[in-house]
Amino acid sequence: LPSSPLPSPFDTFFKRGLNVSLSTDDPLQFHLTKEPLIEEYGMAKQMWKYTITDLCELARNSVLQSGFEDCVKAHWLGANYDLPGAQGNTMERTNVPNIRLEFRRERLLKEQEYLAHCAQQYLDSRVVAPKSPSHSGHP
Repeated sequence: LPSSPLPSPFDTFFKRGLNVSLSTDDPLQFHLTKEPLIEEYGMAKQMWKYTITDLCELARNSVLQSGFEDCVKAHWLGANYDLPGAQGNTMERTNVPNIRLEFRRERLLKEQEYLAHCAQQYLDSRVVAPKSPSHSGHP
């Protein structure tokens, strides 16, 4: 998180449902405590008024995005962590409500449908059907 008042797109991305997470850039240069990641979560809570649920979702995203082995991800998130939406959520481990993850999944599917529709419209407008020889105007 930026320590200056410069605008950051992070909150906008998160509110729109993008899969974002918090991390530390250079803990020795930018942080004041021995726990720089905790500091980042505290700043997010304070700057953007995030709830505990918001912070838990960010932590879950962090584990999903990580390079940890499947067994480590399963330990932290639950055995079905790789399934979409509520199917992949173990609330006892993530503290993220199923309804939130279902909402995120549904929004993603709608976005994908919209993009596919737009792409198809674009392709349809660029395809020019070849004229058949019977319509060439020659006898």
